[in-house]
Amino acid sequence: MAKGDGSITEVKKKDGTSFAPKHWKVRIDCGTNPVTKKREVISRNIRGTKSEACKLRDRLKAELESGLSTKGDKMTFAEFSEQWQQARETAAEISRTRLRRERSIVEDLHTYIGTVKLRDITPQTIEGLYTQMRKDKTEARGKCSGTTMNMVHKLLKQILAKAVDYDLILCNPAAKVKAPKCETPDRRSLTAEEARKLLVAIDEAEEVAYAERDGIEERQQQRGDTSERSCLRGMSNISNVIAARIGLATGMRRGEVMGLTWGCVNLTRGTIRVAKSVTVYGEVKEPKSEAGKRLINLDAKTVEHLKAWKKRQREEFAILSLKQTRDTPICCNDKGEHTNPTNFSRWWRKFAQESGFEGLRFHELRHTQATQLVSNGVDMKTIQHRLGHASATLTMNLYAHALPENDVQAAQLIGNLFSVPEGEQDEQEPLRKAV
Repeated sequence: MAKGDGSITEVKKKDGTSFAPKHWKVRIDCGTNPVTKKREVISRNIRGTKSEACKLRDRLKAELESGLSTKGDKMTFAEFSEQWQQARETAAEISRTRLRRERSIVEDLHTYIGTVKLRDITPQTIEGLYTQMRKDKTEARGKCSGTTMNMVHKLLKQILAKAVDYDLILCNPAAKVKAPKCETPDRRSLTAEEARKLLVAIDEAEEVAYAERDGIEERQQQRGDTSERSCLRGMSNISNVIAARIGLATGMRRGEVMGLTWGCVNLTRGTIRVAKSVTVYGEVKEPKSEAGKRLINLDAKTVEHLKAWKKRQREEFAILSLKQTRDTPICCNDKGEHTNPTNFSRWWRKFAQESGFEGLRFHELRHTQATQLVSNGVDMKTIQHRLGHASATLTMNLYAHALPENDVQAAQLIGNLFSVPEGEQDEQEPLRKAV
């Protein structure tokens, strides 16, 4: 058999008789591997007619001539996607949160096309996959959003693109499938009146948290418990209220608030420098983009509360023989460490409900900030910088719903600018008649 020609031979039973239907062995000589110096041969068995065996041989030859890997025709989606996922985890270039989300999607995909060979995946296969996934998820959970399916599509497309790079498939079938449309999220935001009501609730919660902490320490002293302690019960509650105050005042993301240290705050100038973020795994990392690193101005009331908290925290830390430094987290747990975002969210849900804002998500304070700034005529570039968006276009697309009210004001402004005052109209009337 010459290199690349391919051969077809019938496979028979031990007694020399033919199988029904007939079995054929198709072999393609790939030549000598330059690394191993060994001869490589592709060998495949097929049941059916000799004509079908010839088609298989021709397909294998075409794939070989196109530069596809000789190992790719047997690799399943599950085998390759598992390798892809492990490579992503080893590279450690993305957060654990994202890796966890990707792992969940990949496992879902394994359920449907895990045993399918990479080269057998077609655009029709993928479209059928999406239809079935949406149906199953809807039946199980009552809802499957277009945004979820869009995430599935992007990840599948990314995996298959890597298979193309590795010469395992000729083209990316996912690239020929229209991505499921993302749904517009419900961006709830508070009115100015509601935000004032929430701020009052935060003020009251802060007083209560300080009082509870005083009560805990007083009872500790009355019991005569002067033994060495590793935590200060009640500190986390005060920190959570401070986090809520910062969120309402700045529109910062949850992880960004949790990542703040005293070195990030200039209480004399009244500014906060966003430079770090804390993940649900307790990892302290930099923001996603350079735009996320920003300097935000604070209002006078927020500055005063932060000054009071800094002084109180320093005094509390002295009990544990801890020193407050530039690296000390503003929002700390009872041990003086960064507050875990998940624990904060648990506190926030309870606080929001008790304050009359049941269902209000912390991220919606961010929407409140943006909506109120847009509605009150603040320029889009300033809002973009304050929120840490990569572009003003993104800010505009997210919060364009807040512009109609401004447009009414703009129309009135133009009308006032272009109209002639009534006194001047009376003076110009004789001139028009003379003409």
